[in-house]
Amino acid sequence: MWLFMAVMLAYFAYFKGWIFNDFENISPKIAHHLLKKSSDITIVDVRSKKEFEKDHLKGALSLPLDTLEEVNINAKKVLVYSERGERSVEASRILAKKGFEVLNLEGGVVFWIRAGYEVVK
Repeated sequence: MWLFMAVMLAYFAYFKGWIFNDFENISPKIAHHLLKKSSDITIVDVRSKKEFEKDHLKGALSLPLDTLEEVNINAKKVLVYSERGERSVEASRILAKKGFEVLNLEGGVVFWIRAGYEVVK
């Protein structure tokens, strides 16, 4: 039973991006501060085009998760987000393997809005 629980915990932690990752998870507050301070961060929205059109972070590129393998981004550092943060963990792993310095927005656009930051509608 303990082994099963340990495996389930490891599985959960992996898919949340808490372990075995080549990227950094950051809060909306830290992301907002970095975006105000630095202009060399490319914002990547990995949600569907329909979700992107509903709302997105200002200046974000719409690059749905299923297109990331074939997309070339002209950037070194990227801030990746999705709706709630699940897809962005997978996208962060893909982009980190491609050599990008990746920042994953914890909680996605939902936590960004809850923190009181603006989105483009």
